[in-house]
Amino acid sequence: MALVVGLSGRIGSGKGAVAQYLREKYGAEQFVFSKILADVLDRLSLPKTRQNLQKLGDSLRREFHKGVIVDALANDISKSKASLVVVDGIRYVNEVKMLRGFKENVLLYVDAPLEKRYERCVRRGEKGEGGMSLEEFEKSDLGPTELELEKVKGMADHILENTGSIEELHRKVGSILGKKFA
Repeated sequence: MALVVGLSGRIGSGKGAVAQYLREKYGAEQFVFSKILADVLDRLSLPKTRQNLQKLGDSLRREFHKGVIVDALANDISKSKASLVVVDGIRYVNEVKMLRGFKENVLLYVDAPLEKRYERCVRRGEKGEGGMSLEEFEKSDLGPTELELEKVKGMADHILENTGSIEELHRKVGSILGKKFA
């Protein structure tokens, strides 16, 4: 069975950078919770803004059941043939429980200060973030999908402070996975 690495953290913390490193360095297969939502928004010809992704996720959880997206992703992960799988975007306790359901797992929480995360999001300009003010970013940081993150952070196996260079972040991840994935 694969080692399943879960990534959590606030918007712009560096989860995507960690996922990219795991794909490039270790050949990880990546699964992203928001990809399921983005696919639905594509089918509906709606813009893939952060607000639309949050609204759709909240609606699906409310109208069906809290674990509807988790169940779909767990099913996809269980079919993977990769020796290393990365699950990007864990935001809820039930998503951590899904991760813990895989025999070999580790949860990494990527953290960074608000201003640094804001700068990254504006720079990358995806999901409608390019023209966002700091105040709007702070408001989105308090959205329903972000509120449970403190509980998830408390469940993390490792907290990565992402305040330095990308190389520093890679070293931190490498030192953790070197022990688990040697």
